[in-house]
Amino acid sequence: MLKRGPEITMPNLKVPPFLEDLYYDLRERHLLPLVVLLVLAIIAVPIALSNDEASVPPGLGLAEGGLATPSEAEEEGKIVVAKSAPGLRDYQRRLKHRTPRDPFKQKFTGPTEAGSTPEEGGSGDSSAEAESQPPPIDDTLTPPSGGDESPDPDDLTYFSYAIDVRVVPVSSGGKKSKAKPSVRRRLPNLTMLPSRESPAVTYMGVTRDAKKAVMLISSDVTGAFGDGVCVAGGSKTCQLMALEPGIPETFVYGGKRLTFRIEVLKIQLLETDRLNTAPLGDPKKKQKQAGLKAGRPRADHRPGQPR
Repeated sequence: MLKRGPEITMPNLKVPPFLEDLYYDLRERHLLPLVVLLVLAIIAVPIALSNDEASVPPGLGLAEGGLATPSEAEEEGKIVVAKSAPGLRDYQRRLKHRTPRDPFKQKFTGPTEAGSTPEEGGSGDSSAEAESQPPPIDDTLTPPSGGDESPDPDDLTYFSYAIDVRVVPVSSGGKKSKAKPSVRRRLPNLTMLPSRESPAVTYMGVTRDAKKAVMLISSDVTGAFGDGVCVAGGSKTCQLMALEPGIPETFVYGGKRLTFRIEVLKIQLLETDRLNTAPLGDPKKKQKQAGLKAGRPRADHRPGQPR
């Protein structure tokens, strides 16, 4: 009795699972207000911008050329939009505070004698500049007073490090050597060891702290055994080795497998009147170091101390 008309049934609508999950995630993270604000902003911003453009008065419109003319803007009391044409200033305006000068006019002149007249075509500015310039410098060289031009080479004193070395022959060709050990003292730089006929190593100098002797190893050395420190090259092909006094090093040299032991006994600083280096050339030829003083150690020097 109470039902009148056809029965209306609601359609069975289902929300997609993706939207349902998104809704629950936003609600759990409390991001629903933020999403609502973003949607309102997306809708409201275009409407607000369109209202602003519609509220611009017609007097501020652009002219046909794209810019309003100054006369029309002044008549209406509005903002003036002027076209800017940037560029370089006129050079006469930029350089008006400077005075032109002749580049071919002589500016620097020598001092004039008293009573002489200035050169023709000269001006007050050029004479003032000439007076302000310093007098010319005499290019002639004069020898220093109180002595010769160069020091006498014989009066120079040279300092160099020399070493005392013990050479012990071990074997030759696989047979034990019968040679006796020898001690060589005050050997200068470029001394070949064990001898100049068999230059297995060459004394080159000392390290920075003057506590080790640096030896240049020949390419014919096939083996080195000991506690020497290799400072250049690999373990099998060492080129420079630092030997500390009291620590011997054994070398194997040449095809005959000449084996000998080198031990640095002492490193000392010598004072000489000529450069103290070992002579080069034919090892069989006797060469004398003329003028060399007997190398004497400096008592006031200690290894590692600057000279």
